[in-house]
Amino acid sequence: MRFIFTLSLLFAFAPTAFTQNFPPVVNELFTNTDQQQRILRVTYSVSDPENDSLEVIVQFSNNSGRTYNLTLPASGDLGFPVLPGAGKTIEVDLNPIFGQDSAFWVRLVVLDRKPFDVNSLVALVDSNRLHHDLDYIEGVRHRSSGATHLEAVRDSLRAQFYRHDLHVQEHTFPYSGATGVNLTGSVPGITSADTVVIIDAHYDTVFNSPGADDNGSGTAGVIEAVRTLSRFPADRTVRFIGFDLEEAGLVGSTRYVSEALPANEFISGVLNFEMIGFYSDAPNSQTLPAGFNILFPDAYNAVAAQQFRGNFITNVGNTASSALVDLFAQSAATYIPNLRTISIKAPGNSQIAPDLRRSDHAPFWDAGFPALMITDGANFRNPCYHTAMDTADQKLSYAFMSDVLRATLATAAQLAGARHGDWAIAPFFGLVQSKEATPEPCALKVYRKGTRLSVDPGNCSDALLILEIFNAQGALLQQSRLPGHPGPQWVDCPGLASGMYFVRAGTSKGVQTVQVWF
Repeated sequence: MRFIFTLSLLFAFAPTAFTQNFPPVVNELFTNTDQQQRILRVTYSVSDPENDSLEVIVQFSNNSGRTYNLTLPASGDLGFPVLPGAGKTIEVDLNPIFGQDSAFWVRLVVLDRKPFDVNSLVALVDSNRLHHDLDYIEGVRHRSSGATHLEAVRDSLRAQFYRHDLHVQEHTFPYSGATGVNLTGSVPGITSADTVVIIDAHYDTVFNSPGADDNGSGTAGVIEAVRTLSRFPADRTVRFIGFDLEEAGLVGSTRYVSEALPANEFISGVLNFEMIGFYSDAPNSQTLPAGFNILFPDAYNAVAAQQFRGNFITNVGNTASSALVDLFAQSAATYIPNLRTISIKAPGNSQIAPDLRRSDHAPFWDAGFPALMITDGANFRNPCYHTAMDTADQKLSYAFMSDVLRATLATAAQLAGARHGDWAIAPFFGLVQSKEATPEPCALKVYRKGTRLSVDPGNCSDALLILEIFNAQGALLQQSRLPGHPGPQWVDCPGLASGMYFVRAGTSKGVQTVQVWF
């Protein structure tokens, strides 16, 4: 459960030797709708360790945060310069949308106009979190032999997307008596939202394998990328994807590219994790496909010079991805110099070397988009590939995995135009009003237990009138009238599927919404 209107989004950096300037932090954001005056009042507080003058941007969405293209007149503490502090206010004219029975979103972006510090970003990667996530992910995740764990990992990935305020979408499709589910979580860009950078991995396994390296390592990498990169605003949209049914022949990514890509979007780069956890410094631990020495002599010689040790990450692109291959290699060399990287530029779409097409980057190649496969080499390095022995215990290197993720984040941040700042979101509703505006909304507390909600009205105990439950898209699912008396009250919520919901309390003292999970 995460509060929205009195939301604290304190995303503090871990101290590093590289940090020269800390970004501003949105500490609090809440909204209050005055229907009588047709005004939305946005109140926020923001801090900045260096007390820099800030640029404040306010954006609006009428599609649950998928895009922020709605234009509404606004005035107050926005633009540049705005000094850090509490009690900052923005007033928004709601006349252009007045009377629309819909859920809207406001996004506050705060920038200090300092250069983005890539070193500080890569320092946020935590190998202990990768270890913890992979411990949970490991296990057969197959549509028939491991359907229960497949769904559990999918739910966990979805929860991470919601927890970090991403706009979540599911792309579903039938396959062989099952339903495939591609999960996407996006942070729309500030200035060029139609240009998209993707970080992805498939989360399914073959029928008999716990899939720690294939591709639990990649899935854990996506989750850690969400935790670190999504906290920063960026000029372009950053999208995180968990693909289903890769092991059935790239089914999920193929269907996504052919069915779910918005027509107006341009993909500037795809960074696809395909097994990123197996590392070996033993001679002859790395083999190569037949003919590799002829097709890619430079890469072959680089591996041979290290006595065919499996001590590197492979960065695979096609002809159209040449610039992206170079950006990844340069980012690794600049920010993670201890990570050994072998880069490959396959001619065309690599029809001549089909082993380089064996993951979810290939459908993007075929559609003309630049994409990388970032891989430890699969069966050419990991002897447990596609077997019951593909487990994490003493086989995978979390230090190596962390460095691969750091190189990927450095690449993605530059590609997306990451900005030195913070962002926060809050919903508001076109038809909701308070009888009079109040600077301090009710201190509503909501807790979930099973299929019931415990509602504590706090300082609105004498005025609680209506409790409403909305899904993530803003559709009203349930409405309850509650008596105005102190102390927690229980509300039954049968039939709600697992996921994120908004609970809204309407009182004579104002309206407040909180986020809850089932």
